[in-house]
Amino acid sequence: MKFTPRYLEENLNVSKTHPLAELGWLAGGLALLVLVAYLLLGLVTALAVEKIPVQAERWLGELLTAEMEGLDSPALRVNLQKLLESLPQDSPLHQYDFHIQLVDSEEINALALPGGHIMVFSGLIAQAESENELAMVLAHELGHFAHRDHLHRLGRGLGLTVASLLLLGEDSAVTDLASKFLRIGESHYSREQEAAADRFGLDLLVASYGHAGGATDFFYRVGKTAGSQAPYLLASHPHPQARVDALEAIIRQNHYRVDPATPLRRELLDLLPGTGSPGPETTE
Repeated sequence: MKFTPRYLEENLNVSKTHPLAELGWLAGGLALLVLVAYLLLGLVTALAVEKIPVQAERWLGELLTAEMEGLDSPALRVNLQKLLESLPQDSPLHQYDFHIQLVDSEEINALALPGGHIMVFSGLIAQAESENELAMVLAHELGHFAHRDHLHRLGRGLGLTVASLLLLGEDSAVTDLASKFLRIGESHYSREQEAAADRFGLDLLVASYGHAGGATDFFYRVGKTAGSQAPYLLASHPHPQARVDALEAIIRQNHYRVDPATPLRRELLDLLPGTGSPGPETTE
């Protein structure tokens, strides 16, 4: 008798759904889980930022500054120290050991990085025409530290990096990967953060110099070359002229005196390329 296999009409081990459709469902589910985890990580990071100790910030700051070729500048430290000495006694900034470095770049910029690291680009000094203008920029960066904006702006990359650091240590491959995500992640301040840092900077400038002279000069000059405000409408950073208008309004409201600004010291001018100076000192 010949055996004839019988076709099973139903088989629990074989799906009736097309394999591509199942793959689509699996991919969609995985994407949804990743999205939920991403949103939760952002929320947890935002809540945890205020609890991160300054000691943990220092490691993050060293990680980020390692990517930049900055040199310690005694001349810039003098300007920064003048501002720090004008802080109120209860300021959270007293917890930091600030390090300020000069970056040889034509970019008109300054950065506040975790752990008290401030990077000033030589292009910014070349644009400044007074110590008050430079002090306003430095005080603005200190405002980001006071509000911990430098941590908030790192977003979810910060959460991934800190979690990996605590669980796996500094030398872990996962920590290294997370740190790369940290460097390329969310890195812009919001307009509200920038405005708050400007207000902080203005108050600190007045506390340090006794008047608001030079508070808006730098932004006004940059604004004249920035062109239309249109490109700034969707950007996180306010247009320079908008910053000038906001600062002038605060000066009027607080009845701040506006005196002539102090010219840049020779030591600061010597930081610029082509001045014939040996440049800023380096430390080991």
